[in-house]
Amino acid sequence: MEIPAVAAIAMLAVFVGMGLITDGGVVGWVFGTWVIIGTGVAAVLVRPVGLWVVVPAPPIALLIVVTIRIVWQWQPVWGNTKQLVAEFAPPYLHGFPWLAAAIGVGIGIAVIRLLRREKSLSGGESHAGRRQTGLRLDKQRP
Repeated sequence: MEIPAVAAIAMLAVFVGMGLITDGGVVGWVFGTWVIIGTGVAAVLVRPVGLWVVVPAPPIALLIVVTIRIVWQWQPVWGNTKQLVAEFAPPYLHGFPWLAAAIGVGIGIAVIRLLRREKSLSGGESHAGRRQTGLRLDKQRP
């Protein structure tokens, strides 16, 4: 099952949101676990074309989640730059190692998927032509 990149990013945003909720608003190892697992799941489920959108998406998903959290709590931070930075900066500062690790997991999954796809395409094309002509690989004469 492969899903579009937008759906994978939305799913990743849910994982990031769960990480913030379960960690109590403080970015720690629980948040990191959610982000890394979410990035891995999104990278596995996305279409191959969307891999390059999903792999660098954890910081963007965090931005989406923090923005939704600010709007949901009706915090009047939009007019004051200091308050805005005070809301957005801590998750990024404390979550940077986890976001970097999640991107690394995404890159690893993308490389594995590309290598597997390349291997299946190269093996599938060479045998497909022989199957179409009716030749059997094990019964060919030299």
